[in-house]
Amino acid sequence: MSERVTWSREDVIVAYALYCIIPLNQIRLTNRLIQQVAEGFSHSASSLVMRMQNFAAIDPNSKVKGATHVAKMDREIFEEFKHDWGELSIQAEKLTGLALFDANPLNGAKPLSTLTDKNKVSRERHFFRSSVFASYENSCCISGMTVPAMLVASHIKPFRSCRTTSERTDPANGLLLNTFYDKAFDQGLITVLPDYTIRCSALIHRQTDDFTNQWLIGLEGKTIALPERFYPNTEYLEYHNDVIFKG
Repeated sequence: MSERVTWSREDVIVAYALYCIIPLNQIRLTNRLIQQVAEGFSHSASSLVMRMQNFAAIDPNSKVKGATHVAKMDREIFEEFKHDWGELSIQAEKLTGLALFDANPLNGAKPLSTLTDKNKVSRERHFFRSSVFASYENSCCISGMTVPAMLVASHIKPFRSCRTTSERTDPANGLLLNTFYDKAFDQGLITVLPDYTIRCSALIHRQTDDFTNQWLIGLEGKTIALPERFYPNTEYLEYHNDVIFKG
């Protein structure tokens, strides 16, 4: 199909959703999910990749810089959905008919079953998880662990404490942690300060065993590995510091 086909608002929404959940180094023609979306799309995989790269260029927290000729609609969609991640996730899956946020890097996504109000929260959770994993390139931001089964997209401001769908689904409200550090973070035994350094609770400093010294106390003052986009929001970090952390 001709690359001159006009991009609709719906097309750009799909491209932005894919940008959010695919690591920057995997935005390429060989990516199975991109190929799969393009198969049922009005634009080619190469055109879709270029559009995703536009979002990487206009995202102030992305490591990709330099594009100067970005379509007005790209900027409008970016601004519209950057605080409405839940709606982005629902619309993108409806438009493609694919369970985008359960996608396997090798096999792509399965057809999406009918969306209902009952599973809307579930779909939003899947978007949050996928976007956080992609932002941190599938690596724990403290330990560097890359074993998927041992990683958790951890909410900074806890899911139960979020008052809006935007807070619950915002990738900037997430850290990718291994299960050990996720538990410590959730229990307030460690926190991440607005300057992205780690602080340990006084409860931890009272322990004297070697394991605690090495794997928790040893984190004091270290800086987390920052994501390639969606930097942890300082307001969420401050909430964790003030409310969850057992300083």
